[in-house]
Amino acid sequence: MTNECNTSQGTCSEGAQHSAESECCDLPEKLLCLADEAWKEVVKEKIKKEIESSVGAKLDALAKLVAETNHRRWSHLIEGKQKCDEYKQQVKQTLLSLSK
Repeated sequence: MTNECNTSQGTCSEGAQHSAESECCDLPEKLLCLADEAWKEVVKEKIKKEIESSVGAKLDALAKLVAETNHRRWSHLIEGKQKCDEYKQQVKQTLLSLSK
């Protein structure tokens, strides 16, 4: 077995062809790869829990700040678009009044 989890090539140490026998050869390596992925997921979840317990409140405050600022930014953009649309409408009305 290799150290890498790349079984897409379908090779095995006994040199079996692509067949049920080949799948059988790949299965132990595939299972080890699956175990590696599961281990990484468990470690990642534990790291997340550690971060949450040590700085969770500070991250909550940061998340609140970012969310509120994002809301204000979008409100400002929408308000700006409305003002721009009003301006365009006023220009249109002014230009139309010139032709009367």
